[in-house]
Amino acid sequence: MLSIYEGFFLNLCVLIASLFIYKQLFKKMTKEYQTNCSSIITGILGGLLGAILMHFSIVSGTNSIIDLRIIPLMLVVLYANGLSVSITALLIILTRFMVGISLHSFLNILFIITSWALFSICFQKIKNRWVSIVVMLALSNVVYTILIILFPTNKYLNLPLMINYWIICIAGGVVAVYIMDYLTESEFLFKQHKNFAFTDPLTGLNNVRSFDLAFNKAKKRQIETNETISIILLDIDRFKQVNDTYGHTEGDVVLKKLAAILKMNQGSYDVVSRNGGEEFSILLHDYSLKEVHERAESLRKIVENSFFVIKNKTLAIHITISVGITTYSDTTKEIDQLYDNADQALYAAKKSGRNKVCFYTQVPSVSH
Repeated sequence: MLSIYEGFFLNLCVLIASLFIYKQLFKKMTKEYQTNCSSIITGILGGLLGAILMHFSIVSGTNSIIDLRIIPLMLVVLYANGLSVSITALLIILTRFMVGISLHSFLNILFIITSWALFSICFQKIKNRWVSIVVMLALSNVVYTILIILFPTNKYLNLPLMINYWIICIAGGVVAVYIMDYLTESEFLFKQHKNFAFTDPLTGLNNVRSFDLAFNKAKKRQIETNETISIILLDIDRFKQVNDTYGHTEGDVVLKKLAAILKMNQGSYDVVSRNGGEEFSILLHDYSLKEVHERAESLRKIVENSFFVIKNKTLAIHITISVGITTYSDTTKEIDQLYDNADQALYAAKKSGRNKVCFYTQVPSVSH
C-alpha cells in the first residue's frame, strides 16, 4: 500500500513540475487567444505529459499498474481547444500501442475517447467549475471500472486496485487543476501589477513613470538624430466644478472620454500620458513648432465641440481644455526644462482666460 502512494507522490511532482514549465513557456497564451501553432504545441505537450505519467506507472501490491494519463487529457479540455485535445488523445493512444498491441491497448482507445467525450460534456453543461471537475473524474473512473470488470487483467476482480485508482485519480486531478488555476491567477496578477506600474488604470494611457521613460529615451535619440522634441501639456478647465456638481464618478467618465479623444488623435510615434489628476501630456518627435501648434489647436477644438455623456448616458456636458506647448530647441534651449516650460505655458493659458493654446515663448516672464 505504501508503494502506491509513494508512486502517487512522484506522479504529483511530475504533474506540478510539468505545469510550471508549461506556464513559463506559454505566459501570453490563454484559451481565448490560441493560434494553430500554439494549439498543436499544447496538444503535443499534453500527450508528452500523458506518456511521462504512463512511464511512471504506479505499481500496486497485486502486480497491477495504474497511471494518471487521463489527467493531462482533462487539463487540455479545460484550458485549451479541440485541436489540442485531439492531439493529446492521439499521442496518449499511440504511446500505449508502443508498449504493446493487445486487447487492453484497444480498450485504452475506448477509455480515452469515452473520457474525452465525458470531459467535454461536463465542461459545457455543468456551470460550477469544481463540481464539473469532480464529475469528470468520477465518470472517467466509472468507465475504467466497467472496463476492468468486463475485461479483467487477472482471474479475480482486483477491488483494492480500483479503490486506489479512484482515490489517486480524483485527488491527482483536483490537485492538478488547483495548481494550474493558481499559476494562471498568479500570472494574471503579475501582468496586472506590471501593467499598472506603467499604465494609468483609469484611462489606459501611459502614467508618469512611462512618460519619464519615454522622455529619457527621446533625449538620447535626440542626441543621435538632432530631431526636435515637443511637449503638449493640457488640463481640463474648471474640472473641480465637474466633480463638485456631478460627483467624482462622473468626473472619471469625463477623464476617460478625454483620454479616448487623445488616443483617437494620436500619431504613430506620439506618447500620450495622464500625468496626474486632470492633466495630460503628449510627447512628439520631429515636429515643427507650427505643426505642434496645429495639433494642439485641433485637439482643443475637438474637445470643445465634443459631448461628454455622464449620469448613465442621460446627461451631456461640454468641457474645455487649456494647452501649453514648447519645442526643443525652437522655444526651449535646455532639453531638461522642456516639461517645466510646457507647464509654464499651460499656466499662462489658464491665467489668460482658459480654452486656449499658449506657447512657452508667450509666457510673460520669458524674455524674447
